[in-house]
Amino acid sequence: MSFFSFQRIRISLFALLVCSTPSIFAQGTPPQDGQSSGGSHPVLATAKISELAHQVMRAGVELNALAGDNLKPWHMKVDFQVIPPGAKKPVGGTMEEWHLSASQWARTFKSSEQRLTGSEWSVAETEQYQSKPSKVGFDHRLLTLRVARPVIDPLYQTGNIKPDYEMDVKRVTTAGLTLNCVSVIDPQRYADQANPDWLFPTMCFDNEYHLRLTAVSDTTVQFEDLQPFEGRTVARDMKVIFNGALTAEMKVAVLEPLANASADLVKPAKDAIPEPYTIEPGQPKPVSVYEVAASIPLRPDGFPFRGSFPVPIIIHKDGTVKARSEEAFIWSQDLKDALVRAIDKWKFKPYLVDGQPVEVGWTVVYVIDGKPFVPSYERTEPQVAPAQQESAPGSSPAARRRRGH
Repeated sequence: MSFFSFQRIRISLFALLVCSTPSIFAQGTPPQDGQSSGGSHPVLATAKISELAHQVMRAGVELNALAGDNLKPWHMKVDFQVIPPGAKKPVGGTMEEWHLSASQWARTFKSSEQRLTGSEWSVAETEQYQSKPSKVGFDHRLLTLRVARPVIDPLYQTGNIKPDYEMDVKRVTTAGLTLNCVSVIDPQRYADQANPDWLFPTMCFDNEYHLRLTAVSDTTVQFEDLQPFEGRTVARDMKVIFNGALTAEMKVAVLEPLANASADLVKPAKDAIPEPYTIEPGQPKPVSVYEVAASIPLRPDGFPFRGSFPVPIIIHKDGTVKARSEEAFIWSQDLKDALVRAIDKWKFKPYLVDGQPVEVGWTVVYVIDGKPFVPSYERTEPQVAPAQQESAPGSSPAARRRRGH
């Protein structure tokens, strides 16, 4: 497989998307109800455009990929190439999944690279495992983000978009293909202190609501060679472009109904390691009750650090915290150590699923902006929407998407 042969074409498509996407109804700001853009057709009001964008998104979620509860058991094999962080060349491998339901599945990755080799199992909504990692570890987070998510549930982030969020629809025509692209307007206002790229992608569908592209400021994912399956549409060829360079490609070799589906297919290995519950988009956020500031060092050049620094953590059932320092990709070891020391002292309310406390995986985004540290519970911005509760019922739509589902 030629890994970079199509790079120039793909980048030009992304440039067209982000630089020259007129509104699907009119260029510029739509007039108010009853006004006209000067042509023969009135321009829809902003609220109506937003509602249409939500409708397009909902239709796309229902018709694409393999997430949700209304699918029969299935089996999949995928060939992939991915460039791990810090590497210059792609590494090949395979992913195979046996899927009984949204909360019962097994997934195995095989590669010549040890850290891209391992398995994951989901036995129940709150019971997941991974294989015991080798000495170099098992980079399941990279594999989930770059391989499993684009194939199985590329629209998982729609759980972050609430019905009252303002959205827009834009139309792009390229190479004879018309794409209707939906996105959140001014997404930072809904993102608290997080990077909105982590929450709200632009999603482009063809005229039959088939997903063809998702995009944020630094990453695009393209979906090609579409296959109908159980009333859905699944792309058999996916490409991930990060900062203008192709970093992952997946090709679905097998997608078929799973005959003789049995719980034995998703039974973890004897030496499997329990994993904390993964909070999916749309589920309630953990609520912190105690935070301390980190003692931030200076950069090696003497200048202060600036930016948002994500630190993965485990929140134990009693609310105490353990930072996953090995998974915090922060280039300065001194800064990483300072953030870990502080965050290890934080505490959260116990996270509840169906009324029971669970150990949960989460990511703290520590913001360094030159201002004094303010705990999240003392900020004026609401951290949890009023309608949300601390209990995460397993029947919620987002709860059904576990690690790529």
